[in-house]
Amino acid sequence: MSSDTHMTESSPHTLAEVLETRHEEIVDRWTERLREGLAPEGLTQVELEDHIGDYLWQMAAVLHRQEARGDASVPDWSPVAREHGGQRLRVGFDVRSLVREYHALRECILDLVEETGVRVTLGEVRALTAFITTSIAEGVAEYTRQRDAASQRGEERLRALLEQAPTSIYAKDTQGRYLFSNRHHQQLMGRSLEEMVGRDDSAFFPQELVDTLWANDAQVLAGRTCAFEEVVDTPTGPRTFLSVKFPLVGAEGQPTALGGISTDITLHTQAEAERTRLLRESEERFRLLVETVEDYAIYMLDPEGRVISWNTGAERIKGYRAEEVLGQPFSLFYTPEDMARGWPERCLQAAATHGHCRSEGLRVRKDGQRFWADAVVTALRDEHGVLRGFSDVTRDISKRKRAEQALRETTQRLQAILETAVDSIITIDERGVIQGVNPATQRVFGYTPEEVIGRNISMLMPAPYQAEHDGYMANYLRTGVRKVIGIGREVRGRRKDGSVFPMELAVSELLLPQGRLFTGLVRDISVRKRAEQTQAFFIEAGTLLSQSLDVPSTLRKLATLAVTHLADYCIVDLLGEDGQLHRQVVADRDPAREELILRAMPYPPRMGSQSPLILALERGEAVAVETTPEWLDAAARDAEHRALLDQLGPKSAIIVPLVARGRKLGIINLVWTRSHATSVAVDLEVAKGLADRAAVAIDNALLYQQAQEAVRVREDVVAIVSHDLRNPLNAISLSATTVLRREDVDERTLKAASRIHAAAERASGMIRDLLDFTQARMGSIPIHRRPLDFHEHVQRLVDEVRLAWPERRIDFQASGDGRGAWDAGRLAQVVTNLVGNALQHSPEDTPVQVSTRGEGESVLLAVHNEGAPIPAELLPVLFEPYRQGPEAGAGRGSLGLGLFITRKIVLGHGGTLDVRSSAEEGTTFSVRLPRHRD
Repeated sequence: MSSDTHMTESSPHTLAEVLETRHEEIVDRWTERLREGLAPEGLTQVELEDHIGDYLWQMAAVLHRQEARGDASVPDWSPVAREHGGQRLRVGFDVRSLVREYHALRECILDLVEETGVRVTLGEVRALTAFITTSIAEGVAEYTRQRDAASQRGEERLRALLEQAPTSIYAKDTQGRYLFSNRHHQQLMGRSLEEMVGRDDSAFFPQELVDTLWANDAQVLAGRTCAFEEVVDTPTGPRTFLSVKFPLVGAEGQPTALGGISTDITLHTQAEAERTRLLRESEERFRLLVETVEDYAIYMLDPEGRVISWNTGAERIKGYRAEEVLGQPFSLFYTPEDMARGWPERCLQAAATHGHCRSEGLRVRKDGQRFWADAVVTALRDEHGVLRGFSDVTRDISKRKRAEQALRETTQRLQAILETAVDSIITIDERGVIQGVNPATQRVFGYTPEEVIGRNISMLMPAPYQAEHDGYMANYLRTGVRKVIGIGREVRGRRKDGSVFPMELAVSELLLPQGRLFTGLVRDISVRKRAEQTQAFFIEAGTLLSQSLDVPSTLRKLATLAVTHLADYCIVDLLGEDGQLHRQVVADRDPAREELILRAMPYPPRMGSQSPLILALERGEAVAVETTPEWLDAAARDAEHRALLDQLGPKSAIIVPLVARGRKLGIINLVWTRSHATSVAVDLEVAKGLADRAAVAIDNALLYQQAQEAVRVREDVVAIVSHDLRNPLNAISLSATTVLRREDVDERTLKAASRIHAAAERASGMIRDLLDFTQARMGSIPIHRRPLDFHEHVQRLVDEVRLAWPERRIDFQASGDGRGAWDAGRLAQVVTNLVGNALQHSPEDTPVQVSTRGEGESVLLAVHNEGAPIPAELLPVLFEPYRQGPEAGAGRGSLGLGLFITRKIVLGHGGTLDVRSSAEEGTTFSVRLPRHRD
């Protein structure tokens, strides 16, 4: 019968109509009461309703029959009630709950009857009660039947399981007698079931083991389940068993027997230590793994989105403990803004429709803190496709988001660096195609980014690099051999205007999934190279100009430097004693123009004229000009000179005055036969530097020239004076000697003649020193060696000095071989100078000691005197000319040339002259001379 048959347009008048018109409401009220404690937790709405809808329609049909026939009888059995009883067993209802849910249904129906005011007849009540009672009986009967059948099947399966179990299972009574033994236990004992049942362990094991087994059994029979490790002697040898024994409780609640399950763990025991070690290592690794995985939360949701499971990662990330969050909607983790937009519900809907929903956004922790999360919600369905819930895997990506933000900021900073970098930065791919450039590239190469991106990098290279680049790149990709990448080198680049310039190139390589990228850092080093070239040029100029003190040679080197490194031709003019400029040298870079440039020699600019060269000299400032016809007119001395200038073809010029020590020496004119306006500022500074060095070199050469002339004049004067004084002195000395030899001369005359003779001798010695000094200055004193005995020669010279100094004591000592070859006259000068110097600078009451000694291939002369030492500041210049001590020359006509000449004579013999002087030891002059045996 269709339900529509019993539907009416007005309010229900019978109990059957109530069931039909308020069908859904009865079901809802009934399921609500079931959820209040009658039904097990966790059941879905479908499981809870089961067949109640069909049951109500069947109940309405029974009531309609009662109304029509007055018959309150019900069917003897109800298939719906039976199916319902079986379903309640499967979903976890007990019998009591099954009965009570029918009473709850009856109460829901009667409550609704009362609310609607429907009058219910006694027959309807009887029919309703009978139908529910029959349903309870049918449902309980089916519940019990299925439960008993399941129990019986369970017992059968348990018995089969016990028999087939690969472990020993047995039962004993309270006296220790076996009640049951499975097949595995029988095989282990080597006995049949009949041989074991009714007998205790003493029939099978030694007494010591029996006592242990009985003690273990006693603990179990006391009411506890225990586990023991038992070592049992079996027919196959001793075996170790893990025995779990448990009491079997009787009707009165007391143990009436015990059951046991013994597992052979012999092999396991042997490996227990190793397993324990591995377990510890595994636990440690697992602990480390769990502790390091901090950004994953894995939890389950029911179909309505409520949390039904919670892992440690979820607790760590979201801050909730399991007991705080289970049963809560997962929208709890969303921000209020996302909840207002309905994101949680939309995510579940998308997952249910498409299988999963992945989202990335902000989530909220328990403490209200927000964090970035990557969440994947996946729908979970059973084998029938029924939605059972969802899994949510959430990863904390706050660190990644911070890293992405940092990357964005770094990228922005890098872009700012690229935008402001003064060096060109170019990125190319494996084919050499330009992928990107920074703004500095346009400044360095002259190309806009649009002109170079997408084109081969070789467009920025001159020959031969342009043709070689692609081959080099292919070779590197094939062999990995580097020439520039990761190394850096100096190469040459080509600008848009075709000009070539030096640059430093450093290339780095970046490997990406889509291929390799190469980034080149290009630095224009034109300025640095020019500075290095200028510095090298200045060093070369300084070196060359300082090599000679000859003025013409210095000027030639200056002109050569200028046309080699700087200008096309060069002209140098110096001021003469007449105050006019005199042309000194001209030079041209092109040897073919030598004859032409030499024609400019007769045309130095005239002082007082309006020549631009004279104006630059008068101002003392370097000037750079682009030569015009008007400028050439002003620079030309006459028409012939003007025509020569046209032939020389000057386009630009730099005029630099030569100034040294504030004195103007002349000018240097550097001329180019081509315009060089782009580099004129640099060339002007180089020209000024060259002129400064040239002026110093020219000034030094002039000073040297003047000094040489002064020395020559002085030496000429000394030679003439010395020669002219010798003749009258010889006459005076000869006359004094004649007087001294006469016997008829009185004592007064003899003393006067003696003084005249001594003075003449001293004057002769001074003249001899002057002549020797002049020879030493011009070269060296001539030495004429003759064989002689060094000791005997010095002895004679000492004796002569004793005659001249009769009041002084002079000691002499000789040793060793004294034979050799020396200039006797020059040795006499050495001995008399040193001994005389010692006598002059020592107290009169102290001796002067002279010694000679032969040592191998040389002889040694030592002259020692006591007294005040030579001042320390005088020692470094003692052997220079015109140096005298404070006591020197007192009435003895000293010029301060003696030690200078003595040293020159010793050096002329190839010897050495040294002096030691101190207050404690006095002063000793030591002369060492080679023998030079003939």
